[in-house]
Amino acid sequence: MPAVGEICWLEVPCNDVARVASFYTAVLGWQSADPASSPPRPGALEGADAVHMFTSGKLSGAFVKMGKPEDVAVVADAAHPAKSAVLAYYYVASIEETLKKVEEAGGRVHVYVFLQICGELELTGHRRPKTAIAGGSMGHFARFIDTEGNLQGIWAAPSE
Repeated sequence: MPAVGEICWLEVPCNDVARVASFYTAVLGWQSADPASSPPRPGALEGADAVHMFTSGKLSGAFVKMGKPEDVAVVADAAHPAKSAVLAYYYVASIEETLKKVEEAGGRVHVYVFLQICGELELTGHRRPKTAIAGGSMGHFARFIDTEGNLQGIWAAPSE
């Protein structure tokens, strides 16, 4: 049983189960049955055709095959402004190595403009994929977009 506050279930909407399963296996080491050889479970969510289960340590979840391509949300970024959704962050040993795996597996690094207040309410924009938290004393985070267009976060502990 997970502790209160831990992620206990995660649904990843997708259009191509094999592609997204391969992506998360390569990037985060998630385990799932081969989508080609395991029958999907009927989709319990409105708009979902089927679900394919996965696990990673204490985390369990499903790749949710949506009925139509437009049922998978587009990431909010400069090209596609939209409302933000809940965003999960996953612990990783190295931001750089994980972002490399993201790109090798067909995803993309989410580079956003980080606004910083400088002096008298002057805002400067910095484009950065990896961001230090409290100058790095609380680690670093980054975001990526998976093969289905889902925004995900990663966090690495501060260097010793």
